[in-house]
Amino acid sequence: MKDNDRMRRLECAGFSLVELLVAITIMAALTGILTAVLIASERTQRRTMSRAEVQAGGRQTITLMATELRQAGSDPRIPPIGVVGVVAADSQSVRIRADLDADGAIETTEPSEDISFTYDADAQIVYRDPGTGAEVLQNNVTDLRFTYFDSANLPLTTLPLSADDRSLVHSIGLTMTCDTRDSYPLTLTTRITLRNQ
Repeated sequence: MKDNDRMRRLECAGFSLVELLVAITIMAALTGILTAVLIASERTQRRTMSRAEVQAGGRQTITLMATELRQAGSDPRIPPIGVVGVVAADSQSVRIRADLDADGAIETTEPSEDISFTYDADAQIVYRDPGTGAEVLQNNVTDLRFTYFDSANLPLTTLPLSADDRSLVHSIGLTMTCDTRDSYPLTLTTRITLRNQ
């Protein structure tokens, strides 16, 4: 008798086809939802990392440019003989000079004392030329603008700047907008006061 009861329980212990299909459908739905969440999370992470990379690269570029622009016109000799700080200037390029080592000569070997920053809008690249040839400083730049101000904080608007206006430059505004495929545009802005003007 006990054996018959045990056999009947074993025969009834299985799943019906309907129960099995319902379980498979629920598992498929849960797997689909989980996959969608994981894909969305991975996209968000990729966008965040891309934006962080663009932001880090942009800040590094702005910092380098600000450091070198700030030194324009540096002449540590006593008495100074007067180095022309801003040699050429327009809205998308600037060339500066400084005599950092006080030897009376403008060097073009690194650290260069004659530096140009130029934006190529078609290639979306910012170049740095230390006098030995242009080098890529930043890619994926959708806009770069230089603005120039005198000591009274008034903008010098006639570009390219004449020799007289270049001698009046007291500070330079810099706005750079970077972009990537997976990111929204990122705009960085700074204003650099020239120490030697």
